Amino acid sequence: MSAALTVWYYRDDRPGAGDEPEVVTTAEALDRVLDYILEHPQPHPPVFTVRDRPRLMDGRYPDHEVKVDADRGAGIGAILCGGPADFAPDAVLSDERGGSWVSLGSTSRPSDGACVLYMDKATRTPFPSSASVPLESWRAALHELLQTGRRPTCVRWQDTDVF
Repeated sequence: MSAALTVWYYRDDRPGAGDEPEVVTTAEALDRVLDYILEHPQPHPPVFTVRDRPRLMDGRYPDHEVKVDADRGAGIGAILCGGPADFAPDAVLSDERGGSWVSLGSTSRPSDGACVLYMDKATRTPFPSSASVPLESWRAALHELLQTGRRPTCVRWQDTDVF
């Protein structure tokens, strides 16, 4: 199976594009988007959704969401996933409705505060430092999302109350 992803991210090379998302259907297109995200500051965390998943509220909103942030210089990224139980079939859920999770890595951010990854930049809500994974794992997880349309299994996850 291969999914199509809708990606909202800041593009300073497309004047007038505004809030228009990009649809990604191939690994090459995803790599191009991820490279752009890593090379250009993002005023808000990029958001990925799987196009073929159910939608809520009269089709206006996806039933899930994946937010990312990364720092190329530090070589780390973090991922926030939220959605129903079937979006994360490998999760042990206390609530059958689903949950919210952040990546769980063995790589911590530097303690000097020079590298902060954000779940939400507008509210200055940082990812926990334990959410940092190497960029190779970050990229692999997003490729798995493209392939399966579900929360990736190639990284470990920890529950979060933030979404």
